Amino acid sequence: EETPGNAGFYSSDKENMPNEVRFKCKQKFEPKVLDWLALSSKGMSTPFIGATKGLAVTADVYIGKCLPKVLKLIEKHHLGDKYIFWPDLASSHYAKKTLEWLNERKVPFVPKAANPPNVPKARPIEDFWSILADKVYNGGWAATNRDDLVKRIKSQLKKIDLNDVQTMLEDVKLALRSQVTLLKVCAF
Repeated sequence: EETPGNAGFYSSDKENMPNEVRFKCKQKFEPKVLDWLALSSKGMSTPFIGATKGLAVTADVYIGKCLPKVLKLIEKHHLGDKYIFWPDLASSHYAKKTLEWLNERKVPFVPKAANPPNVPKARPIEDFWSILADKVYNGGWAATNRDDLVKRIKSQLKKIDLNDVQTMLEDVKLALRSQVTLLKVCAF
């Protein structure tokens, strides 16, 4: 029989308590679903949708599952272009291993010192995740299990209009350029 919530189970005979009762662990939180992809003004990477162990994505998962998809996006849409990879500020994105991986493959990226945390308009991926979340949970949809959620995310990703994503990214590029121009004009 399950012990409800945080209620404890007590026994007056610890010596004869079976180990399966004595050391029974209960998972406190459901496993997280990691959904990751890279966006550019010319396309979108293949998404990675998987489970994470713990609260955050490790550098090993990021390097093994996510960054190869960035390389494929670059090779498909940006060979010969002037581009820069702009990760968010997750610790795995700026881990020493990650930076070495990017440098070995000559992928230019925004250094952490030049990547301020409070510039949401410079991070269109956050807008993208918001759009995707709206689509996934539209009409009050709720996942009953992890597999249902993964299927729903994949199906809703297919419904996102790539032209809208590209327009959003072009708008960010123009806004950033106008800010740089403004800074140059205002510089002393």
